[in-house]
Amino acid sequence: MEVTYVGHACMMMHSGGKTILMDPWLTDPTYHGSWWHYPPLQIGIDELPKIDYLYISHEHPDHFDPPTLERLDKDVEVVIANFKRKRFRDRIHSHGFEKITELDFHKDYSPEGAGITLRMISPDRAWDDSAILVRDDRHTIFNVNDCHLGEDTLRALGEQFDIDLAFLTFTGASQYPNCFDFPPESRRERALASKRSHVEEFVNWAKLLKTKRAVPAAGNFAFVAKDQLVMNDPNYANTPGDAIEALTAGAPDVEGLQMNPGDRWSEEKGHERLKPAPDWSRRLDDIAEMSERLQDKVAAYYATEEAAKPGLYERFRAHFTNHIERDRAASSEIGITVWWQVEGPEGGDWYIDFKRDGDWVQRGVPEDWNLRIAMPESLVELGVSGEAIWDNLILSFRARLARRPDVYMQVFWTWFCKL
Repeated sequence: MEVTYVGHACMMMHSGGKTILMDPWLTDPTYHGSWWHYPPLQIGIDELPKIDYLYISHEHPDHFDPPTLERLDKDVEVVIANFKRKRFRDRIHSHGFEKITELDFHKDYSPEGAGITLRMISPDRAWDDSAILVRDDRHTIFNVNDCHLGEDTLRALGEQFDIDLAFLTFTGASQYPNCFDFPPESRRERALASKRSHVEEFVNWAKLLKTKRAVPAAGNFAFVAKDQLVMNDPNYANTPGDAIEALTAGAPDVEGLQMNPGDRWSEEKGHERLKPAPDWSRRLDDIAEMSERLQDKVAAYYATEEAAKPGLYERFRAHFTNHIERDRAASSEIGITVWWQVEGPEGGDWYIDFKRDGDWVQRGVPEDWNLRIAMPESLVELGVSGEAIWDNLILSFRARLARRPDVYMQVFWTWFCKL
C-alpha cells in the first residue's frame, strides 16, 4: 500500500490498482472565509489521479468541502458511516453523488474487486463523526482525522490489529479559548494547557494503538484575515514538529513521520518527501506573508456575503423555537440563558432562556445570562436560513464568546452543534 498525504486531513491510499481519497478540502478558504491551507497544497483537484472510492468522515468543511466535491467525478463510490441522522448523506447526494455506501461501525466492508477492507470506528462523543481503518493483504493504515476516540477503543484496536501507519490529531481547532473574552494572561495559560493536552494525547494514542509509525495530521491551517492574524498564536497551536518531538521522548518505539503536502509513504520506499520540511520557526512569518498576498481574495470572499434580510429577529425566534419544541427534553436539560449580540442593521440584543416553559426567545439584554455569543448578522442569517451549520459558523472563529460561570457548558454545545 502507498499513502499520499495531500494536506490537512486529506490523504490518498493506493492498493491493488485502486485509490481511496479521504476528507478532501482542496480549495481556499473554508469556514466562512477564515481557514486557509498552511503549508500550501502541492496537489490540486486537477492533479488528482483516478479516484475509485471517496471517504468523508463528517461534515465539517475542512473534511467535507462543497467546492471540492463539486469538481470530483460523481461516479466514485462514497463511503461514510451509517449515522442515525441522514443530513450528511443527503448533503453528499445533493452534490451529485449517487453511489453512497453507509457502513455500520466496527464491521468490515470489502468492496468487490478492490482488494481492501474498510472499517468505520465510532467516536466517544455525541456527534456524527468517524475514523477509518484500511487494510489490504499486507498493511493496515488507521486514519483518525480529528475523530475523538476513547482509550478503550484505541487499546482494543491496538490489540486486534497490527497497525503500520496511523494519522493522528495533534493540536486544537476549537473556538476555546481564542474566541472567548478571557483576560490576555488567562487566555494564554488556557491555550498552553490545551496545547500540552493535545500533544500528550497524540503520544498516548500512538502508544495505545501500538502503531509502528505515527503522522501528525488534521491540524495545519492559517488565519489570514487581518483581524484574525493574532489567532495564529504559537501558544495555541502545536506544529507537527512539536508532536514528533514529544513522540520521540514519550514513545521512542513509534517512528514519527512529519509528512507534508505531497509526501508519500510505502513500506518499500519509506517516507518520500516531495519538498524539504517547512521551517516551523518561520510559521508566523510565512502566514504574515500569506496574509499580505491574499488580502484581495479575503476581501472578495467577504464581499460575497449578503447582509441579513429584514425581519431577522422573527426568523431567529422561529428557528430556535422550532428546535426547542422539537426536543423539549434535551433543550430543558440545557438550563442556561444564551445572550446573542447580533451585529448589523438587522441585529440587536436577543436571548434564549432555556429555563422557561415557553416563549424561550426574547429581545433585550438578560441580567442572568450564562453564555454570550456575538456574531455578524450575515452569519446569523446563514444559520437561521439553514444555508450553514451553526457548528461551522462558530468554528469560523468569527464569533466572540463569553461565559459565566467559567465552565464548559457541554449540554448546550452538544445540542447546538447538532442543529
